[in-house]
Amino acid sequence: MSQPANGMRDLREEAGASAQRLSEDARAELARLRAQVERLMEERVTPVLGDAAETVEEYGRRARESIEENAHAVSDTVRERPLLAIGVAALGGYLLGRLMGGATYVYPDRKR
Repeated sequence: MSQPANGMRDLREEAGASAQRLSEDARAELARLRAQVERLMEERVTPVLGDAAETVEEYGRRARESIEENAHAVSDTVRERPLLAIGVAALGGYLLGRLMGGATYVYPDRKR
């Protein structure tokens, strides 16, 4: 009986050693893959993200400048021609009221 017991013990030891080797191989492969992903991120993704951030920043700067210029132009026009500005505002309010068809949110229709 000692023969089969020794055989089982040897088999268990071999299985344990094999599992240990597989575990170490898997850890090594994961470390290699992690290093590869980090390298790719550094070489490819990071520069693209940097370029995209610069582009978005440039668009934001242009939009802010355009809004400021238009705001100044409108402000100057209102100062130069106040009656025209009042007329345009009144006409805009009238047209907006007509487009809404009398439906307002301030004074809801009591029939509903």
